[in-house]
Amino acid sequence: GPAVWLTELSTGSGGAINVAGSLRMQSYKMALAIASPYTTAEVRGVRTREAVEEFGRRLRSQGLLNGLPAGREHPVRIRYDELEKTFTNVIQPSAIGSITSEEDRRRFLDNIPTFVDRVDGFVFALEADLNARLRLLKIVLTVTLSGALGVTFLMLWIMRRRIFDPILELGRALGSVREGGFDVRVEEGERNEIGLLRRDFNFMTEELGRLYGSLEAEVAAKTADLHQRNELLGLLNRAAEALQSEGAGFEAAVRDVLREAEGFLKCTGLAVYVRPADGTELIRFAATDDWTDAEARRAEMRGASGDVMGEMRALGLPDDDGSVNALETLAGIMGRALERAVKKQDERRLAVLEERSTIARELHDSIAQSLSFSRIQLLRLQRAVDGGAARDEVSSITAELREGISSAYRQLREVLTAFRLQVNASGLAGAVDETVRAFENRTGVPVRLQNRYLGAELTANELVHLTHILREALSNVEKHARAKSVAVTVEGLEGGGFRLAVEDDGIGLPEKAEKASHFGLGIMAERAQALHGTLTCSRRPEGGTKVELIRPALY
Repeated sequence: GPAVWLTELSTGSGGAINVAGSLRMQSYKMALAIASPYTTAEVRGVRTREAVEEFGRRLRSQGLLNGLPAGREHPVRIRYDELEKTFTNVIQPSAIGSITSEEDRRRFLDNIPTFVDRVDGFVFALEADLNARLRLLKIVLTVTLSGALGVTFLMLWIMRRRIFDPILELGRALGSVREGGFDVRVEEGERNEIGLLRRDFNFMTEELGRLYGSLEAEVAAKTADLHQRNELLGLLNRAAEALQSEGAGFEAAVRDVLREAEGFLKCTGLAVYVRPADGTELIRFAATDDWTDAEARRAEMRGASGDVMGEMRALGLPDDDGSVNALETLAGIMGRALERAVKKQDERRLAVLEERSTIARELHDSIAQSLSFSRIQLLRLQRAVDGGAARDEVSSITAELREGISSAYRQLREVLTAFRLQVNASGLAGAVDETVRAFENRTGVPVRLQNRYLGAELTANELVHLTHILREALSNVEKHARAKSVAVTVEGLEGGGFRLAVEDDGIGLPEKAEKASHFGLGIMAERAQALHGTLTCSRRPEGGTKVELIRPALY
């Protein structure tokens, strides 16, 4: 602070000294302009005025005034005031008067040496004041630096005594702890941050010693618990894989899982009780060989939907959390497997019922109609024979009867062909490709196939319905369209649905489509409804027919 203050005070002193020194030279220029014998009076007057004005301008310049001390009683300030007063009252009037008056000229020349001495004294006073300030600045800086060094060494001594030495001692103690010496302690010292750190260190070493003493036992216990958990995970994984079986194999898989779980849980018997559809008393589904109907610990078996599928019971189960949790986890897996098995069984039953209903519709709409027509023709034939009808009439009835029986036989073969459909391992892509290739080989009509749907979300029953719809649409093209080419498109829709389109360039959809297609469109619409989709048949603007099935996303 003092150094900055002194420097600020000394900022203008150098400039002031330069300006004050130039006043001495300017005094000589005034004297030379007034005393020069080689110029005319007019030129001497101009030069004199210029020299006097220049001296006054420098004497009162801001550069000189900024370097003067602020106090009026300061010696430098007093010298300046005297110099400025002499110039104003003596030198300037006599210099201006010397232009026209010889007496003023002599007076100026007599006073100018004394005035120059005053200027020199003022300059020397400025230099002396600046030197005094610089000496004071040097003293202040020396004292400040000495004080800073003294404070620095004092702080280093204090820091070494209160911080470094305690930390070094703490470091040596940590080295002992690293080598296993948990009985080492340090003095807590003063109640400051270092003291708190040393106190915490003592607490830490005490706790480490206590924990290290029982560490091996805890590690052994944790290792045993981890081994048991790994065995449980393995058991649960094997159980989940085994319970993927279906039909009679599911019950055998349940018994195998129970036998393996019995050894793991260290119990004397395990059994699975399921709840029948009518909600009556639980019945035993499977059990281990040594199972007895005694009091046992029970765990509910819940499916993925949250419904209670039954109970898993364990005899002689150890009364600890690990065994109880293992039993409950295994019961959860068993419940989801039971729910999945029941759902698959229901799906198979529903598929069988749907297929039976479809077969009945097919037989009713095709073969039954033809057989009914044949029966009427037989009745006509009998009446014609009994009535002694002409030979031509009998032959006509016989031909119609033969045509009806042939139509019934042909329709029977179509029904058998349709319902012998099987979905191979290649899934939707293979079924669509096989149906299209069979149509091409049978009719010679080229088919442009675009299958951009993987069919990953279709069940086996849905896949059968979709393939039947495609076959029926191609069959209609073969029988009625007289098409030269066919386009089949299967693609997925946003959200999980799909679209099937069969387009031909034939004669177009007849006005009475139901009759013309022998009830095929009705059956296709029913299959589309079973898929939760919509089926539309329409004429194409460019000619031909378009059959389109759209099944939106169900969820």
